[in-house]
Amino acid sequence: MKEKQKTNKSGFLVKVLLNPEIGILIPILIICVVTTMIKPNFLTWKYISSILVGSIFIGAATLGECLIIMCGEIDMSLGFCGCLAGVMMGIAASEWGLPLIPCILLCLATGAVVGLVNGLCVCKLGLSSWITTLATQFICQGLAVTISQGQPMSIASLGTGAFTRAKPLGLNWLFFIFVLMILALDVLLRRTRYGYYLKSVGGNQDASVMAGINAKRIKIIAFILAGLFAAMGGLFDVLNSGASNAAFGNGREFRAIICCAIGGISMTGGAGSSFGVALGVLLFHTLWYCLRILDVNTNLQLVLIGLILVLSVIMDIQRKKIEARKLV
Repeated sequence: MKEKQKTNKSGFLVKVLLNPEIGILIPILIICVVTTMIKPNFLTWKYISSILVGSIFIGAATLGECLIIMCGEIDMSLGFCGCLAGVMMGIAASEWGLPLIPCILLCLATGAVVGLVNGLCVCKLGLSSWITTLATQFICQGLAVTISQGQPMSIASLGTGAFTRAKPLGLNWLFFIFVLMILALDVLLRRTRYGYYLKSVGGNQDASVMAGINAKRIKIIAFILAGLFAAMGGLFDVLNSGASNAAFGNGREFRAIICCAIGGISMTGGAGSSFGVALGVLLFHTLWYCLRILDVNTNLQLVLIGLILVLSVIMDIQRKKIEARKLV
């Protein structure tokens, strides 16, 4: 009986640790405790709010990336897609003199168009998502630099300064918009037919097609939504800094992929949640922020982030093995 109880307890512990949402909280707590031991004033609202607010820029792109990975593809263009969207907003405000709402709509439309191009190339032309989105990444970067001529473009004419400077609960309104994005994505994935189809296509595309699901349509919509989320990241950049910049979003797609892996999104598609992704973003940004305030060597920071990515993939593999045993 004792051996059986020990086995049950160990099995329960393994399941808890491999649960994406719960498993991510443990390293976050460990990082915070270690940082507090070295820097005693770390666990204050000043630092915590900085971590929360700072995570929204990577977070917006990560929400888009998780949709693409869930349907079994990858998107390497999200960083500069958001950058181009932000530049379009900047030129609309500074050069064309458009008011706030049209500027925001142009920003979002730019992201949606880039996503649509990616989706059509992958689903209609049969191109690899790696190659397609890598190409659109360079195209977006080139367009952003060309349109802006490499110079920041102010959006002071839009009068958004009071909105972005406001600090409700010591945070800002952009953070609360990001929270609404997480909730909206959760509803999409868990409460709609599209969310079910998306995971089905990512889990087994052939079986999904045989079941009557239009896999190409599902993927095209996923790319468009990913472009919209990337554009929201570009919008956050521009509103936060008060100007567009062709350097925004550089390398963001790689960090988004890491956050997806940490957040329990299966790298082979078909599984994941918006809350897991949000916690993955929080873990990544907490680690990055703590390493920075502790003045850890930049090269060592890259090593630690790489190790976390490897560990996340290992946990994903173990999670699938446990699920496979349940089905036997």
